[in-house]
Amino acid sequence: MNFTGKIAVVTGASSGIGKEVALSLASKGCEIFCMDINNEGLRVVEQINSGGIKAYFYNVDLTMENDVNSIIEDILIKKKKIDILVHSAGISTKYSLKDVTLDIWNKTININLTSTFLVTKAVSKAMIKQNYGKIIIISSGSAITGTGGGPHYAASKAGQIGLTRSLANELAEHNITVNAIGPRSIDTPLLDKLYGEDYKKEVIKRIPLGRLGTAKDVSELALFLASDASGFITGQFILVDGGRTFSN
Repeated sequence: MNFTGKIAVVTGASSGIGKEVALSLASKGCEIFCMDINNEGLRVVEQINSGGIKAYFYNVDLTMENDVNSIIEDILIKKKKIDILVHSAGISTKYSLKDVTLDIWNKTININLTSTFLVTKAVSKAMIKQNYGKIIIISSGSAITGTGGGPHYAASKAGQIGLTRSLANELAEHNITVNAIGPRSIDTPLLDKLYGEDYKKEVIKRIPLGRLGTAKDVSELALFLASDASGFITGQFILVDGGRTFSN
């Protein structure tokens, strides 16, 4: 795959899956605009730039509509187009129903779902004008299993799937594809924070492929969906789970 000449926006690019997607796209020649509330994204941009590919970082709260719109406008001033959006930004906290407060619920929905709406809406305006675009939303296997961090997290991720399918229908006439990826059992810093090593050892026993997934496993699918090889695929939710979700 060659993405030379392509312009990508990657949210949540400071760590985990978002970081791996940004690095992978850059390794194929794509210019990257990273958006994250975490300034570690500056290190990612430095790493990309050191390899001879242009990358830029914006520190932003993706739940703030005016800030998101201003950044997208700035990118368009610089590059005149946006070919690819990979929206990976999100949070996960672990609470049962009895412990989830309204504040936790609202924060999770805002960061995981509302930010998806705001960023895709802003980017899609440019993609409609250019009659081309690839939108990839990083959701979660929790959207269909209901497991994971709790009801607040599962609901926010399920919302992303509904949004994906609505956008895919509406934007298809503009040659824009919209797909969602459902990572599950992926070995990232977030998994360590929520569950720890003992959990990982136990969950591996329930994965037919016999290992945890990696951020690279997810980024490889994201690259395919961002490429023209996926031109007839839209409105899909694709699990990356080593076969765990539907195993016996």
